[in-house]
Amino acid sequence: MNVNEETRAAVVEAQWIDRRRVWADSLERRGPTVPCLGTLAVLETAHADPLLRQLYPYTSHGHVHFSSTTRFPYEVAVPFVIPLPDGRFRVMRRDPSGQIGEVATAGEAVALVVAHVPPRLRLAATGLPMEA
Repeated sequence: MNVNEETRAAVVEAQWIDRRRVWADSLERRGPTVPCLGTLAVLETAHADPLLRQLYPYTSHGHVHFSSTTRFPYEVAVPFVIPLPDGRFRVMRRDPSGQIGEVATAGEAVALVVAHVPPRLRLAATGLPMEA
């Protein structure tokens, strides 16, 4: 592993730790709300996946996204997960066809994300998309 790979890995892992801590703290403050439970479940499950763990996770409105860059604007080539109020999970992509599926568990949602990862996905690189 060279210095750039070590830097990338450290930045990405720090973000995984931060996102999981933020949502765990939110859960502790607010109590077991369905959106907090769902977001934290997706983050924990996705972190356990070797491929997704190499991407930069970020959350927006409780939705869990994965980027191949570590700074905004994020480069998002894989689907994202929306925890739903009924405890289910919707997996979406950013194109006109949108929804990939709706599933019962965070594990199923993460599996759908992984199944729709592009074949030549770049792993998270530090910096902006044009610098990566």
